[in-house]
Amino acid sequence: MNMKNTDQRENIYDDSYEGDYEYNYENEYECDDKDLYEYNETHESLNNHKKKKKRIFLKIIGIIIMIFISIIIFLLAFGWISSLTVPEETNFLIMGTDQEGSRTDTLMFCTYNKENGKISIISIPRDTYVTVDDETYEKMRESYPEPGSKSMKINTVHHFGGEEYGVEMIVDQVEVLMGRNVDFYAKIDFDMFRYIIDSVGGIEFYVPQDMKYCDPYQNLNIDLKEGLQTLDGEMAEQLVRYRSGYANADLGRVDVQQQFMKAFISQTLSKGKILSNPGVYFNVLFKYNYVETNAGLFDALSYAFLLGGIDTDNIETQTLPGNPSYKSGQSVYIADESAIKELFE
Repeated sequence: MNMKNTDQRENIYDDSYEGDYEYNYENEYECDDKDLYEYNETHESLNNHKKKKKRIFLKIIGIIIMIFISIIIFLLAFGWISSLTVPEETNFLIMGTDQEGSRTDTLMFCTYNKENGKISIISIPRDTYVTVDDETYEKMRESYPEPGSKSMKINTVHHFGGEEYGVEMIVDQVEVLMGRNVDFYAKIDFDMFRYIIDSVGGIEFYVPQDMKYCDPYQNLNIDLKEGLQTLDGEMAEQLVRYRSGYANADLGRVDVQQQFMKAFISQTLSKGKILSNPGVYFNVLFKYNYVETNAGLFDALSYAFLLGGIDTDNIETQTLPGNPSYKSGQSVYIADESAIKELFE
């Protein structure tokens, strides 16, 4: 009984294939070299077309952004966008992180005075000894259960704060140290530093002495000769990181960093240079999102033009008042609180 039903089912399905119809499954998937060539050529053509459209789209977006920025630059340069919103005094904190992006090896507290057009740059030595409050210490313990004493070098505050709290902690600590608010901050690493210097065509600078140092652990190889020269991004990084050959070590490096900052401002922020070659500055602005900062693009442009063309005589540089010392077996820098207050009186 079961066999009979099976035969009937087989006949039913066999009937649908009766006649001259033959289906060659192999032929369905056979493809000669010509077919493959035509397919690949068509596929490649479609991909190239898509890539071309994408490149065109990106170029259009880039042109639109550049036009927008150029308009802002033009309006700022000729005073058609008012700078009245800029307060009489603005404080900036510039943070430069080490190769790992962990410790803030460069800290500059910069004050712009709108009334007299002067800039004050106070370098904070990385070994400056500070004491964090209880709340900050507890936040540090979230990433580092045993960060050690609440007193530490200021460059390790950012390290113990980690990605979540690092910038917030270093800004707070600088505000306590200086007794002033930080209006804008910017944190850059050495990759961005090199990019900025290269984008503006390098900086002419007199290297004060021969500089030779090698540290494979930090991927650092410094080899500069004394004399006036145009430093590209890599050479500028070597200059600002060099410290071992100075008689006063880190303080010597701080002094050179300040002189380089003065040269950078005077050579790159003149209105004539920005207007004559806005594309160079567009390259820097295009990477603006890679700078960790609380300053918007318009703020950055506004202050760039306020600082544009500033005479180096109006740029005052100094090191945070204090003295080298030893704490817990390590070399530190003890800030002079009274002298710091006098800086702003």
